Amino acid sequence: MAFVEVSKAEFFGIIGPRNVHPSPERDCSIWEDVSTREVIGRTEPGYLRRLGRPDRYWVSDKYAARRPAQGGAE
Repeated sequence: MAFVEVSKAEFFGIIGPRNVHPSPERDCSIWEDVSTREVIGRTEPGYLRRLGRPDRYWVSDKYAARRPAQGGAE
């Protein structure tokens, strides 16, 4: 499975309307749809937070393709 890095706002915009739960791991958390167990995304850091390491967000490429187009017409 491929992931696409997104902003925090995009990440929570994509997973927000779904019934999703994180599974914390040492270095990242895996976010799965509760009913299907499909992996929607992942976040860093996991439960072993390292100082100075930025928070990062990814969604599966399937859901990244559904993101609304950025910028553009008014």
